[in-house]
Amino acid sequence: MFTNNPYAQGGWYNPANPLSINNGTWGSQSPPIPSIYGALPHATTPSPPTIITFHFVSLRPNVLNSIIIGPESQKYFDVITNSPNVGASTVFKKAGQPFAMIEWTSQPMVDVYGIVPLQAAGGWMELSHDQRSIKVHGKWYAWVPRDKIYSLFTVGPNQPELMARVSREADTINLEITARAVQIGLLECVVVATVLLHSGRNFG
Repeated sequence: MFTNNPYAQGGWYNPANPLSINNGTWGSQSPPIPSIYGALPHATTPSPPTIITFHFVSLRPNVLNSIIIGPESQKYFDVITNSPNVGASTVFKKAGQPFAMIEWTSQPMVDVYGIVPLQAAGGWMELSHDQRSIKVHGKWYAWVPRDKIYSLFTVGPNQPELMARVSREADTINLEITARAVQIGLLECVVVATVLLHSGRNFG
């Protein structure tokens, strides 16, 4: 989908440009925007976004059978796979209501109920160069990997905005997502994308 890396612009990290800004923090990652009136002071740097953290734990033996806990160590989701080699993974809300399924066929399929219609997982998370594009609620985003961390950015004419970040520890997968991303309905899709990214399966 995307043939270049828009996240290298405006101070975003770019491996080809060692002077670009590292995207390891959640604060503002670009220089202040100059005032349109020139002589007036630069615009105020925006405050860092509010971050909500989830942890994929009880990996049995991996993310395909796991529990996802969130704020106050409450369980929010379950990932259950009916076979270690074939079949499907279903993601449940804490009330036991399924909201997504990944079918592990020769061409894995994904369905996030009411948000992403059943389609090839590799089509929904299309690989292009070093990133994967993803479309949610009619808008494009991009998963950009760096140092074993996947970061989700907005895509468009404006400065890319960091919406979520996924990292891995020995026995835990950590998902950090902004409150804004949750408010606009990205959480469920980000959870499913995390399962795909850390499944160890080839999905295109």
